[in-house]
Amino acid sequence: MKLRHQNKMRAFTLVECLVVMLILMVTFGGVIGFRYFSILSAERAETQLLAARAAVVISEAWRAQKGATDFDPTQQGFDDYFQILPAGSVLAFMGTLPSGSLLLGDYQVEIEGRQFRAKLMYENAAGVPNARLLYVVMNWQDRKQLRQQFCLSTLTQT
Repeated sequence: MKLRHQNKMRAFTLVECLVVMLILMVTFGGVIGFRYFSILSAERAETQLLAARAAVVISEAWRAQKGATDFDPTQQGFDDYFQILPAGSVLAFMGTLPSGSLLLGDYQVEIEGRQFRAKLMYENAAGVPNARLLYVVMNWQDRKQLRQQFCLSTLTQT
């Protein structure tokens, strides 16, 4: 009596191939999504850093003029990467003005191709003779058209 052995070739089934492809698609989709959101987060952080730098530059220029009530940052000698112009259109101000503060001006700031709106306000410091507080409020819109804001205050002797 002869025993017959069938030689079966082992191969992947269609279902196994589809499962592997599904796992690879989910993995690649996750990697691409992670890269997109990490780039978006880095861009948002860089924009906020530029707004903070602009606020510091403006406040330091104001401090250099000893808290002048007629301070105009458009008259300062900034480099070509940092341009300040008077605001042409009215943009709604986010937040409330501090009580007792006076408006110094509303300006459009452009740094490295990014547009910001700067509102400058000052007030005499309560209880401190010859001192003024400057508030610099930077507004901008991110890629998703969400309004963002950065606030900075500084104190100077007059």
